[in-house]
Amino acid sequence: MTILFTLLILLAAPAPSSLDQVKAEAKPEHRARAAIEYASVAERNAEAAYSRGDMKSVESELRNMEQSLGLAQDSLTASGKTPGRNPGPYKYAEMHSRELLIRLGDLEQKMDVSERAPVEAIRSKVQQMHDAWFDGIMGPKHQR
Repeated sequence: MTILFTLLILLAAPAPSSLDQVKAEAKPEHRARAAIEYASVAERNAEAAYSRGDMKSVESELRNMEQSLGLAQDSLTASGKTPGRNPGPYKYAEMHSRELLIRLGDLEQKMDVSERAPVEAIRSKVQQMHDAWFDGIMGPKHQR
């Protein structure tokens, strides 16, 4: 069982290392998935920067996360697939954005009240994207 688990981890595609690498992906659906994965990496980097006390890097990583999620949203639209008929990519985005909202909430709670503004701003934007993806999947049939 452990060998199988180890093989699955080794075969999993690594998260993109830069936003430029994400933008280079030719297929919009793949680009959206890579952008969402990169957003998760950027959020973890922001947490690590906060642990080091580097607020400048925190803000930079949060901007990277915002740009990445915007790219994901644009890429899903460019794919020509709608959430009602092809919910898979949108569900992936919705689920991972929900995880990001939880992680951002945790980061915000660690911060002093005076440091929270950048996190609050990005959290609001991630919430809007999450809600749009969720509503697209679960919305009325005539919107599909």
